[in-house]
Amino acid sequence: MVGFNWILTLPPSLTADAFDAWYLGVHTKYAQAAHGIRRYCINRAVARQPAAATGDVFRVAQEYWDDWDTMVECWNSASGHTLLGDGHVNMGLDQGTLPGVALTEEVRLPVARAAEFSTIHRGYTAREDGTISKFVAMGLDGEGRDLATWYPERYGDLGSDPSVRQHVFGTTLGRTIPVGMLSSLPAPGQTSYDWNLELWFDSNEEALAYLDGEAFTSMWRELASSSTDTAAALVRGQEMLVSNVALPHRDD
Repeated sequence: MVGFNWILTLPPSLTADAFDAWYLGVHTKYAQAAHGIRRYCINRAVARQPAAATGDVFRVAQEYWDDWDTMVECWNSASGHTLLGDGHVNMGLDQGTLPGVALTEEVRLPVARAAEFSTIHRGYTAREDGTISKFVAMGLDGEGRDLATWYPERYGDLGSDPSVRQHVFGTTLGRTIPVGMLSSLPAPGQTSYDWNLELWFDSNEEALAYLDGEAFTSMWRELASSSTDTAAALVRGQEMLVSNVALPHRDD
């Protein structure tokens, strides 16, 4: 799958409660009906942040499609135009409220104890509300490295700690989505990040303890110090969509 990760800041004209009333009550319903979408996650920054947090992050929206062409089709369909229009009239779609996006191909790296998901309750099992704690980060690589090889080789074992329930690293597709005849995603002025990172935990407390430890801080010093425009936050995330493709019957 290919991912579209948005950094959302809180528009100065809105309170957090007013923003969420629109976002949770209206916008998420449009996104759930987006053309070809396979996975949709919403995440809000928590009150207590780790030392690694940086940038202005209020929410992170994550949307996934099977491939590039399907994602482009979505943003040029009626459902994609509805999403963009709803976002524009309620929060704006410029670098002030959407400073950057990561259009990435993501790799799930091994973990010792993967997060458990309940399809009946449509959420992760560690909390009753089905949410999960995530450290989410994005940035521009200042070294010009082959990040798809460099990161897994150096830090692919971060998930050996049992508190890490998911370890994902994505690298840019290096492309821009044309929208209609005049627009694009990312839009002019928005950052298109080179990489994005996710580390998942069952609770904020476990996340903060891990993010304070030597294994993470050593990695973060190297990755963040050689990157620019970094945005990072501890968030509480919720899956908004469970979809699958029907397979032929199998006996084995």
